[in-house]
Order: sequence, then structure tokens, then C-alpha cells
Amino acid sequence: MNQRRKIAWILGWAIPSTSFEGLVRHVFPNDDQLFFEARPDVASAITLAAPFDYTVGYSLGSLLLLKSNLPLGITGKKVLLSPVLGFSREMNLGGKISDAHLRYTQRLLDLDPVRTVNAFYETSGLVSLPRRQEPYTQDSLELLKFGLNFLGKERHDEKINQDVLCLCGALDTLLDAEALKTSIPELRVIDQATHDPLLLIQALEAVIK
Repeated sequence: MNQRRKIAWILGWAIPSTSFEGLVRHVFPNDDQLFFEARPDVASAITLAAPFDYTVGYSLGSLLLLKSNLPLGITGKKVLLSPVLGFSREMNLGGKISDAHLRYTQRLLDLDPVRTVNAFYETSGLVSLPRRQEPYTQDSLELLKFGLNFLGKERHDEKINQDVLCLCGALDTLLDAEALKTSIPELRVIDQATHDPLLLIQALEAVIK
């Protein structure tokens, strides 16, 4: 690598930027990184900080990136890690979680946000990220609610061509990699990887180094 690259990262649901940033900077120590929470105005935030060499959407962040329709002049090459095209199983776009389970999670979030997020970490196998200890502020709780609502309603039905780099774990508990290949023929399936971002970030580094 001859020069520092500028990379934008759009985070997944309930993923704190500090924890995710630590993983990324360990794998990509020689690049300039900016991290964006999964929020309604993420496209505007990325546009203000543009241009980028790469824009990476992880999990919920991947769907936000797809729905943003940002041009390549802003994002650079687009990358989807654990690509969410339609989160629920009923959407038939590679998601494994039922609508009923998603609605149940939304109800639990109102009752006990910290417990709900930590249960999600367990279900998703997010072993490289620390569990939540501190209570959520009201603003943070609203972002969590936004994320679940977005996952419950939004979908990307168009096929994704090879211009977008997509990586998914073979052992992902939330996404069916083989089913995703219907919409992403060039999907790179990473052996031994789950929904946890670390192995996917490492695999990405091997591809774009």
C-alpha cells in the first residue's frame, strides 16, 4: 500500500463506535477512518465528510448504505459486510430472523434496553465486542428504536453487481449466505466467520490491501 486511504464505516445495530473503531484500527492501522452510527441522517453525514476511497456498511449499516443511493464520487468503492438486503425471514432476501422475533425484540427494548442489546449480542455471536453495562441515554435509545424499525420495513430488492464488494460469514446466525447469493452472485463467503465483525474486517483487509 503506497498511500493512506480514507475509509467510512457505517455501524450495525447497537454497535458502539468506540468498540468497533478498536477492531478496525488494529486491522487497518495505516488508513484514515471515520465511523458513522446507524442513524437516519447518516447519508448527509457521509456526504459532508466526503470524498472517501471506500465506504463500508456493516449489518444494518449495509442496508443504510444501499438505501442511501450515494454516488461513487462520495463513497468511493462500496463494501457490504454481513449484507442485509431484507432482515426478516419473511422478506425472502437472506434474513433468518422472523418478523415475530423482531417485534418481540422491539417490545423488550422498551422494557430493558441493556438486557435486550446483550441478548442480541449473544444471538448474533458478537464475541469480539464487549457487552453493554451502562444504561442508554434517551437519544441513544431512540437510535436503537430507529434501527429496529428500519430493519423491519426497509428492503433492497435489486441484484448487487460485482462493483460492490460483499462479504458474509458462512456461520452467520442472522443471514443465510447461500440465499444471499441469489441477489449477490459475487458474494464472498468467509469460512468460520459469524455475524461478528472481526473476521470480516480481517477478510476485507486481505482483499483490498
